[in-house]
Amino acid sequence: MRQFANPEVPQCENPSKNRCQIGKNKKETITYQSQMLHYGLYTPDPQKTSWTDVPWHWHNEFEFGHIIGGRIRYKTNHHEFILREGDGIFVNSGTLHYLQSLEPIENVALRTQFFDQSFLAGYPGGIYDMKYIVPVQETKSLDAVPLYQDQKCHAILLEKLGQCEEICLKKEPFFELRIRSIFSELWETVYSWAQEQKKHENTYDPAEDERIKQMLTLIQEHYGEKITVEDLACTAHISERECYRIFRNILGSTPGNFIEQIRLQKAQELLRYTNKSILEIALETGFGTSSYFCKLFKACHHITPNQYRKMNIT
Repeated sequence: MRQFANPEVPQCENPSKNRCQIGKNKKETITYQSQMLHYGLYTPDPQKTSWTDVPWHWHNEFEFGHIIGGRIRYKTNHHEFILREGDGIFVNSGTLHYLQSLEPIENVALRTQFFDQSFLAGYPGGIYDMKYIVPVQETKSLDAVPLYQDQKCHAILLEKLGQCEEICLKKEPFFELRIRSIFSELWETVYSWAQEQKKHENTYDPAEDERIKQMLTLIQEHYGEKITVEDLACTAHISERECYRIFRNILGSTPGNFIEQIRLQKAQELLRYTNKSILEIALETGFGTSSYFCKLFKACHHITPNQYRKMNIT
């Protein structure tokens, strides 16, 4: 296996406005506005008009997403959901997942609420944590649950999520207590999902998740360099045939196409948050030439890199 250089990985800037920072190992770092309250609401930046697809990643926090515009595909290792405006989703802690717009990017918008176990349990290892939070975290087959607005039981949960969004945006006195109270109610439903899913745990292979994360880590760290199927297979200690199977059956892509998607996503970040030239971005993201980069970018997003950048000038 080749030796790779130690990269400098660009990070999302202005975390109070952006959804995330995704590090070298594809693990998302959630930035809370207050370290005393491990809850965060991430909303679309009103000064920017376009959506950015979120590549495969995971985070320790729990997530509730609420679609407020367009359609989004949420995909995990084991499931795929198409969510429309008004729908929502729960994503469990540690779940590898991917978000993709299914409409013109200027029509897509998402609000996400993140929180860790301390937000509900108070402190790790306490009775609330061990009795109600840890059982959900450890139910790995409960990766994500879609919430459809046309289903009565889901509509109730979506209404509560909307209430939390409104409370957080207004930040009136006692808003922290009100949000925590609503999420404690929501958690009763989440806990019931986990108990039901435990019946299917014997069909879940956690080792496969780890192999995928190892390969994604390599791509994330070295997307600007040449990465072969042999490199990916070696880092996960599997055969090249198994590598192809995992990418095809679980990630829905060939290794080469997947690396290309990551490079395009990184190029989006550089177009949005830096003043680097198109050629500099093409070289940094491994496309080699600006013409090849522009051709692939337009084929994927239906606009040129320069048009994309102009749409996102603050």
